[in-house]
Amino acid sequence: MPLAPAIVRAEQPRHVDLLIDWKPSPTHAGVFIARESGAFEKRGLDVRVVEGHGANIAAEMVSMGKEYWIATSSAGATAIARSNGQAVRSLAVYYRREPTVLYARASERIDAPRDLYGKKVGLVPGSMAVDEFRALLSANRLNRANIKEVEVEPGPQALLDHKVDALIDYEELAPAELQAEGHKISTLRFADYGVRLYSLNLVVNEMAWLDPARQEIARKIAEALVEGYQAVRDHPKQSAAQFGKLFPDFSARYLELSFQIVSRQLATPIGSQTRLGWEDTLKTLSSLGLLSRAVSAEEVAIYD
Repeated sequence: MPLAPAIVRAEQPRHVDLLIDWKPSPTHAGVFIARESGAFEKRGLDVRVVEGHGANIAAEMVSMGKEYWIATSSAGATAIARSNGQAVRSLAVYYRREPTVLYARASERIDAPRDLYGKKVGLVPGSMAVDEFRALLSANRLNRANIKEVEVEPGPQALLDHKVDALIDYEELAPAELQAEGHKISTLRFADYGVRLYSLNLVVNEMAWLDPARQEIARKIAEALVEGYQAVRDHPKQSAAQFGKLFPDFSARYLELSFQIVSRQLATPIGSQTRLGWEDTLKTLSSLGLLSRAVSAEEVAIYD
């Protein structure tokens, strides 16, 4: 008797919510390029990207593991959360150099940290950038009292209104936007002046990682993000155009400039993190008094 033909059912993609730590921006380009290029789909994943409200909140939500168990965050937020006993660990690091810059009108001639003496620097209360600014001053042995700090709202408006001489942001965000609009802007990269911090990373709930099924999903997400960010690094112009179709409110000129900056920021191998890199990060955070207790590189990250 002939056998009945087998019924082949395609395996349904496994759904997972991936929380990003802020609004969609060139910083998170690798996530969206991975999604649009099918990097998640070919690994059997149906990934919904969810907009977040800051790296600290993303780390905290992943630690709780209720709504989200995997997210992008920052190394600083991850280490601080870990020092507070939260169950979150870093799975990958995409920005191994601190991306934060101090940006100013070119006419201010702020070319080195010491040029900040006598200047007005705008700081957003509660922002991690305030602590990164402290790290810059500490690394260069500058007296904070010689710089006038001004509370500002997020965004470049205080600089445009001449209320401050300089502001702080990721280089690919407000500084690139102003340059794309034709403003003459100078940037001072914190990483070039002794601030040794990991930054953008992928974090996972510690208990979720112990579950073999979710660990497999997390590894596949990490692999897909390597593909996404590798595309941004290797083909920034094409990636900018692809991202622009998803988010048409961004100007093409801004995206082209911003993606060039992100491309330079992405060191190979994409996503790699080392104990030494984390030790430097933890040392900087500890020196600023940001850790509730001593945290080791083994506690804060997962190494293959």
